[in-house]
Amino acid sequence: MDKNNILGNYRDWLEHHQMPAGKKKTLAAAIELFSQKGYNGTSTAQIANRAGISQATIFKYFKTKSDLLTEIMQPMIPELKKAFLPQLKAHTNLEEAVHFIVQDRFQFLVQNAELIKILIQECLVNAELRQALLANIESAVTTDFADYWQILKENNPQLSDLSPLEVARINIGPLFAYFAQRFILNIPSSAEKEDLALIEKQILALLTLPHKDS
Repeated sequence: MDKNNILGNYRDWLEHHQMPAGKKKTLAAAIELFSQKGYNGTSTAQIANRAGISQATIFKYFKTKSDLLTEIMQPMIPELKKAFLPQLKAHTNLEEAVHFIVQDRFQFLVQNAELIKILIQECLVNAELRQALLANIESAVTTDFADYWQILKENNPQLSDLSPLEVARINIGPLFAYFAQRFILNIPSSAEKEDLALIEKQILALLTLPHKDS
C-alpha cells in the first residue's frame, strides 16, 4: 500500500477496527462516495444504497451527514504526518530537506486531492473537525518538527532564527497555494517539475533571510 494514500490507509484501518457491521459498512460506503462525488454531491440515500443498508441504520450511528464525515476524517488527520516526519529526519542538509518536503508533500496532496478538498471545505464550517486538525498540526510542529528544526539549524548555519511554526508556514504556504491552483481552481500546468523547483527556491530564500538580530 502506498504510504501517502490516506484512502487506502483508512480502508485498512477500517477493515481491522472493531465496530458494528452496519457502522463499518456506512463508513466504507461514505468514504468511497465522498471521494468520487464530493461531500455535497453525496446523499445519505446514496450511501445506504452503496452499503446495502437502510438510511435508518445510518442514522442509528450518525445523527447527521456532517457527523459521519467527522468520524471519517478524524482518524485520517494523523496520516498527514505519519510517514512523513520519520523520513524527513533523515535529511540534515537544508537543500535536501526542502527538496524532500516539497516533493513528498506535493505527491501526498495529489494522491489525496479529493479528500483534502473535502477536509478543507468541511473545516470551514465544522468547528470540531477544524479544532482536531489544528491540534494535530500544532502537536507535530511543537514536538517532532521542533526537534528536527534544531538539528537542521546546527547543520546549516545559514538558516535564519525562525520558530518551528514560522518554518512550517514558510513550507506550507507556497506548496498549498500551488495545490489550490492545480486542484481547487483547476488551473493546469505544463511544467510541474519546473514549478516545484521554483517553490523549492522560494522556500530556501525565505529560510535563509538575514537573522533577526543582524
